[in-house]
Amino acid sequence: MSIKLISHDNLDLLLEGLRKKGTIYAPGRDPEGEVALQEFQPETLTLDYRNFPLSPKAFFLPQQQTLLVLDHQKWSEPKLPSGQRFLFGVRACDARALSLLDRVFIDGEQSDPYYARLREKTTVIGLACAQAMPSCFCTSVGSGPGDTAGMDVQAAALETGLLLQALTPKGEELLAAASDLLSEPAPEAVQEAEERIRGVKAQLAPVATADSPRRLAESYEAPLWEAAGRKCLGCGTCSFLCPTCHCFDITDEVRGEVGRRVRTWDCCAYPQFTLHGSGHNPRPTPKERWRQRVMHKFRYAVENFESSFCVGCGRCIRNCPVSLDLRTALKELGA
Repeated sequence: MSIKLISHDNLDLLLEGLRKKGTIYAPGRDPEGEVALQEFQPETLTLDYRNFPLSPKAFFLPQQQTLLVLDHQKWSEPKLPSGQRFLFGVRACDARALSLLDRVFIDGEQSDPYYARLREKTTVIGLACAQAMPSCFCTSVGSGPGDTAGMDVQAAALETGLLLQALTPKGEELLAAASDLLSEPAPEAVQEAEERIRGVKAQLAPVATADSPRRLAESYEAPLWEAAGRKCLGCGTCSFLCPTCHCFDITDEVRGEVGRRVRTWDCCAYPQFTLHGSGHNPRPTPKERWRQRVMHKFRYAVENFESSFCVGCGRCIRNCPVSLDLRTALKELGA
């Protein structure tokens, strides 16, 4: 696979070239100084960030998506997107999350045409982490700051520029099209990138996740769930910020002879998420709902997909209003 070097001066030219081919999203600072994945503007581009507050999953699984439109007793499907998109600067944990969502929405018995189309039309250019946050634990769930899963190109920031590695045919095509802006890296550049990634790994404290399906199965009635349930507000922050949570609801919104069928994010922390038409709810309290979240990430997903559906990004830990922490739960359960 191709490995090339691009200078900081040429990076803007590369991104400008991609903008001529489609829509490009890159890390930029908003007026409040927050870094977000937004439409590329050279004046707001920044590489000095640890991760985005919001994961890129909304680019592929929108928070609200119209599936059908009703117009006077006639249903029609909105056209699937046709334009090319480029996501630059996606961190390793979020790119890995896309590879996990692929297994749900593309690799299963029934492929989701909306998600699949957006993945097909999007090139993901990852950026290896330069610094970890205290809540990060990606190395404990099979990932790492230099993980390339879910990426078409991996970029690693160096003193003089970025080391670019093509990982898929999309990535090879991108580097080939920008060959006039790229140069061959010296062995020292590759070594520098590897050393930087090792330095970030050294910042990450391990979290015990080995043998989690068996240990969680044995802890189904553990006192921890009751304690966590008493704290949980059921606000949904953890699910909506999580890059792998993918539950949704589908509703028909009809007024007269006009309406639409809409897919909207849903959350297992909500009381109505599992409410049956009979009135029975198998997860009646926050205890059962919080337990379900942990079980799904570290037990059921491993049993069904042979991989945890937590990528260690730490968003749920950083943003929980009552400071519930997955790592604490796993430690207490011995998982």
